[in-house]
Amino acid sequence: MKNKINLLTCKFEDKELEKKYQEVKWTNVSSFYNNVLKFFLFIGITYLLSLYLRNNLDIKTVLSPLIQVLIPIFLLLRNEDFRRKYAERFMLFLPVINMSLFHFLDFERLSNLPHIAILPIFHSVIWTSLFPFNFINSVIAAGVPFLTSFFVLVNFELSIPLIMVIYFTPLALLIFNKRKSEINARETFCKSITIDENRKLMHKTLNRYFGDTLSEKIILNNGELKGESKWVTILFADLNSYSTITENMSPDVALKFLNEFFTKMNEEIKKYGGHPLNYIGDSIMVVFGAPTSVEDHENKALECSLKMIDALKELNEEWDSTEFSRFWKNNGIETIKMRIGIHAGNVIVGNLGSKEMLQYSTIGDVVNVASRLEQSNKDYDTEIAFSHKIYISLTKKLYERSIISGEIKLKGRSSPTKVYSIKKN
Repeated sequence: MKNKINLLTCKFEDKELEKKYQEVKWTNVSSFYNNVLKFFLFIGITYLLSLYLRNNLDIKTVLSPLIQVLIPIFLLLRNEDFRRKYAERFMLFLPVINMSLFHFLDFERLSNLPHIAILPIFHSVIWTSLFPFNFINSVIAAGVPFLTSFFVLVNFELSIPLIMVIYFTPLALLIFNKRKSEINARETFCKSITIDENRKLMHKTLNRYFGDTLSEKIILNNGELKGESKWVTILFADLNSYSTITENMSPDVALKFLNEFFTKMNEEIKKYGGHPLNYIGDSIMVVFGAPTSVEDHENKALECSLKMIDALKELNEEWDSTEFSRFWKNNGIETIKMRIGIHAGNVIVGNLGSKEMLQYSTIGDVVNVASRLEQSNKDYDTEIAFSHKIYISLTKKLYERSIISGEIKLKGRSSPTKVYSIKKN
């Protein structure tokens, strides 16, 4: 297993996972280590200064505080990456060296035995409990002071069993507690990785089915997208002669054909802030202005439709160089074309469906009009048809290219609806 922990070292057996754990751990402890280094530097300088003022400078007294000064200075002058790799080792060096040096000091000058005993225990507790060392380093940090104390106490002719009970029992408890904490920390890390990977997978899945914008909104709103009234632009796109094109295609080939078409169209739709709501057979329903607002979406929808037409021409060129095109050329279709209808107005957007299955959709007459405009291209031999509401919102450049194609009669309306198109270059 990738997340298996070595029971002896308490490290992940997977080196990449261990590296990642150490990187994450450093982000949590880096400020702590930096502050500790500054503290040691201050204490070391203060101690050296006191020795100087007392005229008590000799190798026994100076060596330990000098190390306590030099190591922090060395680490603080290095970059963050260096401290991440080596700070723990150098921090470990401080108690190990200091307590080893302590062994060589003149203990007879101490007034009584407890002073000797307390200091190593104090160091072990502090370094093992408070410092976020890895398990092995914690064992060294706790063990060296105790071993130093052991040799000192033997010199004082205390019984070894007594020393083992009084001094090494706390050591064993410290190490046991650290081992438990280390394993728990790594197990928690593994759980967080699993949660993070699941979250990324969920985001990726939602993005594939709903798009970046809508998936983010679904997550932020805990899946509840309440209905709201918005002024939007609806675009319908449909392939000409789809039944004839796919007549001799196998299901796999037909699916491949449609996926290539939709992928190419989506590239353009995304550029202009559109959001595909539905894929119905060979048709696409796109909304501009929802789920997030899009400035000047009427113009953007028309500009997008022109790019979609160009993109389909590019697809035709790609298909012509492959065997793919034979499916429609054998049926008398030289190039694949599509029809696009565009209309703007107020709609209700939000979750639509049952408690078990929801779909983000739009409700309103705008959808029906856009669909009817798309169909009107058959009557006027055009590729793009749009309503008067789109026409009056156009920029000068698009406005000047626009022409009125005719009128269509819509069910439930007393007056006909004007149909506009774009002059062909």
